Amino acid sequence: MPSSQPSPPRAEALPLGLKLTYAFGNFGFSMLLSTVSFFLLFFYTDVVGVAPALASSALLIGKIWDIVNDPLFGWLTDRTHSRFGRRRVYLIFGAAPMALTTFLLWSMPPGLSPAWAFLWIALSYILFDTCFTLTQVPYWALAPELTQDYDERTSLTAITGFGLLFGFFGGSILLRLISGRFADPHAGYLVAGAVVGGLVGGVLGFAAWRIREPAQFRAQTTNLPIFAAIRATFRNRPFNFLLAAFSLARLGFMLTTTFLAYFVTYQLQAPGKLPLTLLVNMTAIGVFIFFWKWVSDRTSKGMAYAFGLVVMAAALALSFRVQPGQLLFFFLIIALIGVGNSAHWVIPLAMLPDVVEEDELHTGQRREGMYYGVYGLADKIMRTLGVVGAGWVLQGFGYVAHAAQTPQALLGIRLFFGLLPAILILLALPFLFFYPVSRRSHADLRRRLERPESPAAG
Repeated sequence: MPSSQPSPPRAEALPLGLKLTYAFGNFGFSMLLSTVSFFLLFFYTDVVGVAPALASSALLIGKIWDIVNDPLFGWLTDRTHSRFGRRRVYLIFGAAPMALTTFLLWSMPPGLSPAWAFLWIALSYILFDTCFTLTQVPYWALAPELTQDYDERTSLTAITGFGLLFGFFGGSILLRLISGRFADPHAGYLVAGAVVGGLVGGVLGFAAWRIREPAQFRAQTTNLPIFAAIRATFRNRPFNFLLAAFSLARLGFMLTTTFLAYFVTYQLQAPGKLPLTLLVNMTAIGVFIFFWKWVSDRTSKGMAYAFGLVVMAAALALSFRVQPGQLLFFFLIIALIGVGNSAHWVIPLAMLPDVVEEDELHTGQRREGMYYGVYGLADKIMRTLGVVGAGWVLQGFGYVAHAAQTPQALLGIRLFFGLLPAILILLALPFLFFYPVSRRSHADLRRRLERPESPAAG
């Protein structure tokens, strides 16, 4: 469709090699997220033998630290002075700890008492999440600094989306393939955790070696105290719209992701089809990533994101009708979920740099770290609710591991895999339909930032 908005002059395109390297770094983060999202709760309940509610409650304790660490670490990177830059220093010194804590996450021994199991899960997750946040937030915060062009940012995140996609698919498949080669499932997950951790550490180290922060941003540190910085962040109206839409969509996606293994195993009654399910979904995401960039280029980022969520919500609602053995129907739904979800992979991270510059206009400071910290906090809260809530739901509906499920347990799995996530995603749409940043308004914002009398120039 033709664009109704005249495009401003384009900035110089980023080198393809730089885009690919940035995508490669996000491959590592996505690999970690996929293994945790798909299999961590399953590992605790069906491999180590921890009660679902106990495992979920322990994870909740570990995630409380997230309330502090995402904005804290984002604010810290905004204030960092080092010869390696504001962001890159955390990648250089965070790669090895990231590998070690990933291995620790999957090394829980079976047979622990409930108290020791609770303590192990909570502490190992706190360590893992600390290292994850200390590397991911500054890495994300590099994106607004690499290019200031509205459409070039979408191009960067589209290519990054492939890194996220391959990491998400590769992590989940790799963990399952390695663990499945061992007669003892616990030993399999232990080895798989070591392999995934080593790969991620190597990926982050490579990205830290290849990517350099632009010189004009390395010394632009903020002087706002942390609570003043947080308050300023939430006074940004476009950011509030984006955060609300993203959070609702993320929670819906996380519920679907967490319940996927249970849905395929017990509702579809085809546990061996889980790898194929992931392949179909990830293929659809990959095929349509540049389609949503095309839609964004011809409308706006907010509308492209909204259209993708409509497709995803419709497919999730259809999943409530899937019956055991209906493989073709199920795979069609999974493909449609991937089509819609590909917009969720690309567009929000392309929108975030634009709202960061809205803040720069009013504060005169570059505070990417704080914005990505708050964004990451919302992301992790929704991921936590998806994983922790799943454990409570399973126990509340009477789920029993390795057994034929009651109609009540199957109803819970179907509701929280498809219908409830569809409702949450639809609730995100009004925030996108009225999202205030367009291509034209962003071009005007950039012109105001470049004027000598703008606060940012002072």
